[in-house]
Amino acid sequence: MDSTLLADIGGTYLRYRVGRGEVESCDSKGWEARLMKLIETHPRIKRVGISFAGQVFGGKIRSAPNVAVVIPDIKQELEQRFARISVEIENDLKCAALAYQRHLCSDSVAVLYAGSGLGSALISEGKIVRGCENMAGEIGHISYRKAPFRCGCGKEDCLELFASGSGIDKHRFHFHLSGGTLDEWLDQGGQEERQTALAAAEGLAWAASLMITLYNPAILVVGGGMLEHNPFLRQRMKDAIKSRTFPPAWMGCSIVEGDLSNAPLVGAGLLFGDNFWLE
Repeated sequence: MDSTLLADIGGTYLRYRVGRGEVESCDSKGWEARLMKLIETHPRIKRVGISFAGQVFGGKIRSAPNVAVVIPDIKQELEQRFARISVEIENDLKCAALAYQRHLCSDSVAVLYAGSGLGSALISEGKIVRGCENMAGEIGHISYRKAPFRCGCGKEDCLELFASGSGIDKHRFHFHLSGGTLDEWLDQGGQEERQTALAAAEGLAWAASLMITLYNPAILVVGGGMLEHNPFLRQRMKDAIKSRTFPPAWMGCSIVEGDLSNAPLVGAGLLFGDNFWLE
């Protein structure tokens, strides 16, 4: 039986699944070579679905602030190197939105994820909102506040610098902060650490309020590693959203925590059609 390789490429981890095997995880460095090795060692692979933490247009990677990219046109490279396979690649948050559209049985779903980066995506009237070059949803790179360091995209005022794992790491290095978590900083950190954690909660609440006010989704899914590993931070963010949001839009929106394991991987499978499902 033919197999499908699904891969979720983030700023920290590469998660993948071959056929009906277990979901595996490794460092995302050298991810292109890792995919090629997997295809070489699994000759039954015929389809490769890729969820990528960056912007993708026409099968090519256009922007990747948090992921090292050696081969931007990975779709063409893989299909030329391995004639037997077909490749689909999409932004990871758009993949997650597809997964939650199916999971929540809703045609109006927005997702906001804070991991290595900060990203969002929207399903409206059953379709992904893409923009003219598939870059809609880059909420992490909206100008927010000036920082004493630069974002991976080159700017120095991105929201992602205050409300993402990579941004917090920059604060940690620049201000010589402790190695604690954001929840630990909120609970027992010094002044600079607590202010950094509070700024992260404020930035995330602002991002969520923007999405609810501008997009008017029926459901907003919040998730990503930074929120999953810091429940106190997550609650502070959620408590602050209402006061920043246009009231009628707030009343019509349900905010839920991401509860679908490997949502970007699920969405990478759904790139091949609605009948695909990661069990």
